[in-house]
Amino acid sequence: MVAHVGFETPVPDHDPDLYRGYGTPQAIGGWAQWGPELRAQYDADGYIVVRNAVPRELWSAALGELQAMARSEDADCATVAYEGSFRGILEQALGADLDESDKESRLAAMARIDPRVRAAHVRKFMGFTRTHPALRAVADYEPLRTAVEFLAGEPTRLFQSMALVKPPRGREKPWHQDHAYFDLPIETRVCGVWIALGEVTEENGAMFMLRGGHAGGPIIHFQRRDWQICDTDMAGAHPVSMPMQAGDLVIFDAKTPHGTPTNRTQQQRWALQFHYVGRSVERVATEYRLAIFGEEGKDVSC
Repeated sequence: MVAHVGFETPVPDHDPDLYRGYGTPQAIGGWAQWGPELRAQYDADGYIVVRNAVPRELWSAALGELQAMARSEDADCATVAYEGSFRGILEQALGADLDESDKESRLAAMARIDPRVRAAHVRKFMGFTRTHPALRAVADYEPLRTAVEFLAGEPTRLFQSMALVKPPRGREKPWHQDHAYFDLPIETRVCGVWIALGEVTEENGAMFMLRGGHAGGPIIHFQRRDWQICDTDMAGAHPVSMPMQAGDLVIFDAKTPHGTPTNRTQQQRWALQFHYVGRSVERVATEYRLAIFGEEGKDVSC
């Protein structure tokens, strides 16, 4: 049973200069080259791109599972988020203004919507590894877990699971640091993993990262198009773009600034994202995090 259904807020389009790539990252092929040199590269750049990192049988099964979840009336996960444009479709199915607090009527309305229409508007799934073994298998893939623990410097646990589906015209995820979303001690070495489940291009919403940006530490975030780094703080930056094929991935430090532009194609872009932390790490108060990364209500021009 889905615990929460959410809808993105429509926002103005972003400045295309925010996602102008200055080259592509150095990448390794598979896991055979893993060693101290790559740890040094990761510490310097804030990320490592691995080609052909996840076997076809794993990523293909994961993609099939997510596509079935997108068509389903109940994706059986913690959260399903839809593009804001889906609100109007759901309101029509309800026959009245959408009441997001009324979960039962919302789920009943979902059942009256063509599964293909529903699937075309999905933006994100969260919290699915306990109920979907095909997705858990990717998160637990041994070479990946070994590499993450090598970079973290200690045994790790899966902290967060997400599937990021950018539908046609799907909105941007503005520049941010993932650590700004997590109630974890600031010194925690959080490893993010972003896995392509199909072709990823600059046009359909590839990852852009600021090489070495993690070394500057936390950046103040503000609530604008999202909980994000101000556009003005990214002006003049020289990010790298990360086009990928299915099975490629990037492991990145959660303080490395990154973002993905609007999908300007007619195809969905599919990706999995996991975050891992040390097994001994405990959560801290939200107030601690906001004192470091900023408060949403700060009145500045971004």
